[in-house]
Amino acid sequence: MLDLILPTPLFRVTNVDRRVALRVWPLVQIAHPDVPQDEWLAYAKAIGSRRGKAGGAVAIEDARGYIHALFAWHVNRTITRRKAMRISDLVVGALPGKPLAAAIVAAIRSVASDAGADSVMVEIGDRQIPPDALLSDGFEQFVLSCLRIDKTQPAPD
Repeated sequence: MLDLILPTPLFRVTNVDRRVALRVWPLVQIAHPDVPQDEWLAYAKAIGSRRGKAGGAVAIEDARGYIHALFAWHVNRTITRRKAMRISDLVVGALPGKPLAAAIVAAIRSVASDAGADSVMVEIGDRQIPPDALLSDGFEQFVLSCLRIDKTQPAPD
């Protein structure tokens, strides 16, 4: 399914297995410095064990093998949709421009298509957004506000 070359030649997508989980660790450490490596590897192993049509985790890397983004996904049935895919644990490195966001959206669409999902929702903090919101102006500011520890701050418009 994966090791997909994305529309932009800068990035490709790969499933997160133990080997990839070790390469993803620096990105996870930057995003979640309080999570020890052994907990990350246990999480990656658990997510990897459900890889297939029901769920998994993918990383987006450049041609040099540097990981720039990560997300977990799972598909479940809902009352209103046949199959809904949820993207969670989205970790995105800081790169200027929109190529990385475009690569993430392309990866989400590819995984959703392979899984036969009818809808997709990206969970960031306690909010849910459609995948195309990743391409909107101000996305970085939105993500930072979603991940803010202080939940008393107002949500962005």
